Amino acid sequence: MAPRPRSVPVLVLSGAPGSGKSTIGRCVARRLREANLSHALVDHEWLEYGWPIPADDLWNERIVAQNLACVWSNFRTAGASRLIYCRVLETRSLLRHVANAVPGAAATVVQLRAPLTLIQERLRAREPEPDWYLGAAAALVPRMDTSCVADFVVDNGQRPPNEVAAEVLSVVRWLI
Repeated sequence: MAPRPRSVPVLVLSGAPGSGKSTIGRCVARRLREANLSHALVDHEWLEYGWPIPADDLWNERIVAQNLACVWSNFRTAGASRLIYCRVLETRSLLRHVANAVPGAAATVVQLRAPLTLIQERLRAREPEPDWYLGAAAALVPRMDTSCVADFVVDNGQRPPNEVAAEVLSVVRWLI
């Protein structure tokens, strides 16, 4: 077996709730599978669910980091050489959790951008109780649109998900 590279490419798909992180993540993963490129897809949201949440860690970042380390270790052992990680990333300092959980992580952040009205429409369609998500999106969209967190910004408005995934893979140069 060939030795694994030390660097692990990590695609962080970021954006407000409803911007399409999970959908585009699945499309990116499908394209990588079709290209026979080893990878893992992890959605931050599923790593954080648990109760109670510590008073000093309201977003449960510590448990997420521990869960990510375990999940990545399992995927790495199974042969994954790169990671697609879907999460809201408001500050690059949060990438320290990825670096700690994924030895050799070389993260590239791609923010998915969509108009707030479309995001609200998506959230109302998918969430049984959308109020929290609607409030979060209303607060995050303008902040994320003016932040310098992302390495690349990709439009995920009224475009087909496969087209958006193709652009994401192009900007991160994973299929070249």
